[in-house]
Parts: sequence; structure tokens; C-alpha cells
Amino acid sequence: MFGVSFLIPAFLLGLAAAAIPVLLHLLKRTPAARRDFSAVFLIKKTPVEQTNRRMLREWLLLALRVTALVLLAVAFARPYLASTLVGVTGGLTVLAVDRSFSMSGQGRFDRARELAVNAVLAENSSREVAVVAFDEGAVLVSEPSLDRQEALAAIAQLSTGWGATRYRLALDRAAQVIGDKTGKIVIVTDLQRSGWVSGDHGVLPDRIPLDVVTIQPPMGNLAVTEIQGGPSNTRAIVVNGGPMGQVATARLLVDGAEVDRAVVTVPMRGSTEVVFPVVLPERGEASVIINDATGYEADDARYLMLSPPRPLGILLVTESGDSSVEAFYLDQALQVGDVAKRFEIVQTSAAMLSSSLSEADVPPAVVLLLTTRGLDRRGLSGLERFTRAGGGVLIVAGPDIEPLMLSGFGGVGPSVPENDDTGSVDRRFVPADGRHPIFQAFGQKLGNLAQARYVRTRRLDSSTDGSVLAHFSDGTAALTEHDLELGRLLVFGSDFESAWNDFPRHPMFVPFVHETIRHLSGDRNEPRELVVGDGPWESVSRPGFIELADSQRVAINVDRAESDMTSMSVAEFKAEVAKVGTTINSTTDHAMDERERDGGYWRYTLGLMILALAAESLLGRRTG
Repeated sequence: MFGVSFLIPAFLLGLAAAAIPVLLHLLKRTPAARRDFSAVFLIKKTPVEQTNRRMLREWLLLALRVTALVLLAVAFARPYLASTLVGVTGGLTVLAVDRSFSMSGQGRFDRARELAVNAVLAENSSREVAVVAFDEGAVLVSEPSLDRQEALAAIAQLSTGWGATRYRLALDRAAQVIGDKTGKIVIVTDLQRSGWVSGDHGVLPDRIPLDVVTIQPPMGNLAVTEIQGGPSNTRAIVVNGGPMGQVATARLLVDGAEVDRAVVTVPMRGSTEVVFPVVLPERGEASVIINDATGYEADDARYLMLSPPRPLGILLVTESGDSSVEAFYLDQALQVGDVAKRFEIVQTSAAMLSSSLSEADVPPAVVLLLTTRGLDRRGLSGLERFTRAGGGVLIVAGPDIEPLMLSGFGGVGPSVPENDDTGSVDRRFVPADGRHPIFQAFGQKLGNLAQARYVRTRRLDSSTDGSVLAHFSDGTAALTEHDLELGRLLVFGSDFESAWNDFPRHPMFVPFVHETIRHLSGDRNEPRELVVGDGPWESVSRPGFIELADSQRVAINVDRAESDMTSMSVAEFKAEVAKVGTTINSTTDHAMDERERDGGYWRYTLGLMILALAAESLLGRRTG
């Protein structure tokens, strides 16, 4: 059934204005005009208006005026058709069942299903019942229905998975199911404290009551939370969340075969490190498994992918393609530390840039452009396509960069040649935001970047879409960042070869280059480990080793936080619900938008009001 509701019912107070025409009509007194006649026979020639006809027109005028005011008030109240359960059902109860892996072990989920069935059967037969199952996500497994068998069948099919608890998502999904109906939520859960995660979306409106059905936590739980290979051994961390110390056997597996085992004692509510005298191979799959008969099965193993990440390519562009001569300082910086291990550096000339990008078997992650000498339009177009497709580009705007050549590159780059002064003013490099990924790693030493002297710089155009990451001390932009579709472009406003500054001879130059390259290539790094719930649900729904769509093999582990047995009381849980209930519910906002868009009856109401006013005007002229 449907009933009429209003988005802004307060405007219905305007209906009181409809009394104004009635009062004016009752107070109106029109005295008869006095006329002198010279002869009685003249009265017979005066037209006489029928009193009942005039009163009829006046009542019609009154009705039209009142109707217009009523329609105006109703239009401002925004009427819409809302589904109603009055006379059909006694409301809606949504049962939210926690199926995260903390609900597993020792028949605990069997008990959860039993309590869920009791909750369904305890509801009045006039109330509809729906079932939502939740962990990392929340899914409606039984539509609202008066048929109890449908809900009971859905509960019987539920089982625990490997996901973590997310209370806000569960409450938000249940609130969506209730919508505008009169309803309540019954949640069956172990009240795990880690289930409240900051940043989760979803709010429970204050008008929806919440009942909590609790499942007791297990007596204890052992979990493998970390595994790490070293030069002489392999280490793992085992955590005990129970009130008593436990003895367990930990096994180390490589490519599915056991290579070592150790017996460990884990103190109550503590952790211990397991050391295996085994050196893991460079490539393969390793895991550590413990025996735990009382706790959660999902966290009894931890998985580690041993294959090293594939090196990412850096394309270094100079005029001749020999950076050891034309870019000595940058060439040396790229051979220091782990950059040489993580990246594969390829050199090319500016004239060959287009073919280097198009003919590469694997596109580079970063392009370092030090010159435009020899760069043609085809190479520039290829560089822009590379950036927009997700690549990272650093333009070092030194003396070998021609600003006009880069003027068409996404509308960014140096706008004019170097400043006119040659050495009269020393400029300093000042980061604009120390929290940016490039500067964050410097920590307390960030201020040391200002020790380098710059005597010549480029004037970068910071008016285009982008952000200024650093300034020179004269206020001009020193480092700008621009997002070009999927890619990222950085422009540095001086050179890397100490012709215009002494930065390359400064100790901060090498870490600056490394952090810049890491930032440009960060989104291209391939993960070797994912957590259940990351990425496509079909790919990472359970722990172990899987192969992604791009043939890359990764390890999948459960969320460590879910192994924490710490629970809260019902009062604490409802206090958390009350906190999120005070914020604006995005679902409710969306529902209001839908009601206003799909039920815009206020437009028709305004149309009827205009027709009533037009009729009143025509009738009023005839009456007058």
C-alpha cells in the first residue's frame, strides 16, 4: 500500500493561511447604494440581479482562494508517495548475522545460527523479516517477507568466512533495507571491539531501534601474525589472546612441503617469536602453521610470497643517451642504495624517445627528461600518452630544456626562460608541505634542503591545474606536480648538474632523487601480499596463494586485527552506535533525493494552484 508523506512537513503550518479568505469573506459588508427616483415607473426598468446567483459566485471565489492557499502550502511541504505497512504488516525486522572469522571455533557459529533462528521465530507474525550477513561486506541474503521459512533457510545456509568484522557496514545495509518503513535491527555478534573501524561508511538513524544478541568469545586463540625470512634463519610471531599460556607446534612449509617444526610456549595475552634455522629460497611460497584447537582457524597460518618484485624501469633521457657524461650527478645518484636494485635504468637520446617508449617490451615506470634537444613532436606526444596512461615523468628544467617545446605537454612546464639575474641573488628551496610523500621521509632533516644555493631558476607556471610542492625563497614555484589522467608529472625549476645551483653536490640530493622516483613509481609497484577483502572479492576471499588476472602470484592473509579477542559490553556497543547515529546518514540523504526526484508531486500541486488563481481571477472580473 502507499500513503502520502511530505519531505518538509513543517510547511503544512501554512495551511492556517487558508482561514484568511474565509475571515475576509465573513467580515465583508457591502452597503446598498441610496438612489433618488423622480418617478416609480423608472424602478421597473432597472435590471434586478438574482441574489442566489451572486451568492453562488462569491462562494466559488472563496473556495478558489482557499484552495490556492492550501495548494501552495502543500507544494512547499513536498508531497510524495511512500510505502506503508499500516493494515498490512506490523513493521520490518532486519536480522544482521556476524559471519567474520572471529565467530568460528568450538561450535560458536552453530550457536549463532541457533540464536538467529530464535530471534526470527520470536517476531510477531505480522512483521516482515529480512536477513543480512556481514563481515568485510554486508549482503542481503533474505528479502523482507512474512514467510519465516525463507529467513530460516537463509540462516541455515550461513557459514563463517575469512573476513574481518565491520559493524558500520552491517548497520548501514540493514538501515537501507528498512528504508522509510517502521522497523528495527537485531544483530547477532561476538561484540568484537576491533569491528569498529574509523573511516567505515554507514550510519544507523536514531529512529531505528537496535537489539544485540551476543555470542561468547572462545577460551583462547593462537594466531600467526608475521613471517619473515633472514640471511641465516626464518622468524615468525605467534600471538596468544587467551587468559592462559599455551604450548603449540609451529611448522614451516616451503612450496607446500614441511621443512622444519618447533614447539613454542606462548604466554597469556602475549606473543613469542619462533626461530627456524632455515634460510628461505629466493623464490617460492612459504607459510607457518600452528595447531590451535580452541581458537579461530583462519589465523592459524601466515603466508609469504618469496618471489622478489620485478624491477621497474626508469627511462633516462639526455641529448646523446649517455648520462655518465651529460648527467653525471644524477647518474651517480641512481647507482646508490636500493634504487639500483628496485629499478632497471635504461638510457635513451631525446631523438629516440618515441621509439624507446613504443618498442619497450615492458613500459617504464618513470621517465626522467633532462633535455629537449633533439626531441621532436612525435616523441613529445608519446611522452604525453605515456603519462596519461599511468606513467610518472620528471622534467628537470635546466639549461637544456626549451620551454616552448614543452608548452603543449598537458599545458604545464616552464613558461619562460631562466630568470634574468645571473648571480646577484641566491635562492633557497623551501618545501610547501612536509607531509607530502617526497618530503615525509626526511623527517627532522627536511630543513636541510634549504641549504643548497640556486643562482638561476626557471619560472614555472603554477596557474594551471596542479599543486606547488616547493617554492624558491623569492616566492616562485620550485617543484610542481600535475595529475594527467592516470599519470603524474613533476617539474623541477632548476638543473641537476650544478650549472645553476650547488644542489647536486649537497648531501640531500641523493635522497631527494630517490624519494622523487619512489613517489612517481609508487602506484606502479606490484603487491606481493594482500589482505582478505582487498581488491575484487572473488580473488581475495580466502587466505593462501592465488594468481591474479595479470598472472602475478600473491599471498593472501587475514586481517591481523580480527585475531584480537577483546570484546565490549552491550552498553559499550550501543554507545558506539549512538556516536555514528549522530552523523548524517548518506543512505538517508540518498533516499530523500530519490523521493524528491521520483515523487515530485509538488510540481503538479503548484500547477493546480495556478489554475485555481486563474479561475478566481476570471470569476472575480465577472462578479465585479
